[in-house]
Amino acid sequence: MITEANAKAVNKGFIQVAETFVSKGWTIKTNTSSSISFTRPEDPRLIYDEFKIVAESDKINVLIPMPNSNVAYCTWFKDYFSASEYISSRLEDYSNALSLTELPSEREYEDD
Repeated sequence: MITEANAKAVNKGFIQVAETFVSKGWTIKTNTSSSISFTRPEDPRLIYDEFKIVAESDKINVLIPMPNSNVAYCTWFKDYFSASEYISSRLEDYSNALSLTELPSEREYEDD
């Protein structure tokens, strides 16, 4: 995993996103010419915490985790800049949602 502040994305279209996530303490989990993903494995409170961008021939897919959930939201854009701006703003939303909510420290229901 890549954690240094000057992380280099393999795909130049992902550079802005990589710099944003790494500067906020996230690590690069996947870094290929067609995709990049970010995680925070040191935070055990998070159930699912992977942000991901995948470049296809005609669109850029963006995967955003929902705070305190094992569900993710997926959307797509026609260009890297729009995808980068969107995922960066969702990172802010995600961080704010986690800081506003007191997360449970144990299972609430039997099927959790």
